[in-house]
Amino acid sequence: METKRILIVDDDSTVARILIRVFERAGFAAQTASNGKQALTLLADQHFDALVSDIQMPHMDGRQLCKHLATKGPYFPRCVLIVTSRSEEEERSWVSQYPGVTLAEKPLSPKTLLRMVTRKLQDQAQGDAADGEKRAA
Repeated sequence: METKRILIVDDDSTVARILIRVFERAGFAAQTASNGKQALTLLADQHFDALVSDIQMPHMDGRQLCKHLATKGPYFPRCVLIVTSRSEEEERSWVSQYPGVTLAEKPLSPKTLLRMVTRKLQDQAQGDAADGEKRAA
């Protein structure tokens, strides 16, 4: 099985370290960026299967990151989870504009986040396999 690559975007270095450890123990190749601008630089040079991002960060937040990826690229990872503790509707409703983006509410454990990413990637792989079978038929 191919190693899945994940980019974790969070300005809290403690959170980023914990998530790196959890995802690497689960077999992912994981990297971090401390804001959206750093994430764009990494995404321009490397392919990631999944992206987990906080919303509130300096320089470029998670919302701006998604908008930039959707309109200018370099590409939009198929599995994107945006993590937030914000409860205002305007801070949540924008997620529906982007296919493949899921909002994950804090507080949540790193293991719950791992399960969410893993399930999303598995669902996409099954969908890809079904699409391949339809095209072959």
